[in-house]
Amino acid sequence: MTLSEFADIADLVAAFGLIASLLFLAWELRKNSEQARLQNWYSVLAALREHKRRTDDLCVSDVLYRGRESYEGLSGSEKILFGHWMEEWLQAQEGLLIFRHSNAHRREDLTLAARGNFRSMFSYPGCREWWIDSGLADRWPRSLVDAVSEAISEIESSRRR
Repeated sequence: MTLSEFADIADLVAAFGLIASLLFLAWELRKNSEQARLQNWYSVLAALREHKRRTDDLCVSDVLYRGRESYEGLSGSEKILFGHWMEEWLQAQEGLLIFRHSNAHRREDLTLAARGNFRSMFSYPGCREWWIDSGLADRWPRSLVDAVSEAISEIESSRRR
């Protein structure tokens, strides 16, 4: 066998090695992407669970219960508590919208979940009062503001029927 033939065989082995390396890299990237999607979902769930745990305190639950019915009926300190709770709730819901592109669940499912959650929370008059009073519509990301505004519009239009 000549040196030229060895070179041809070496080139062929190198080409197979390169293809195998690229296939392995693609497999690893796919596996890492799946892990990232699962981690994103876990982050959303952790935020939602932590936020719900705040209602273990009966005083907080009482303020939230009364605030959902009438934000204006709360005292000053109760409005602060209710407002902070609502902001955290919105941020947790925003996680559904932010991670919908890179999550363990289908994008459409997470969009529907977030929209349903917004409609559910803003069906309470106190939550709508708080939203208007908070001024967040002028300070928060447009996509989140649009989602909340759309939910409120749907609620109000269904009540007019």
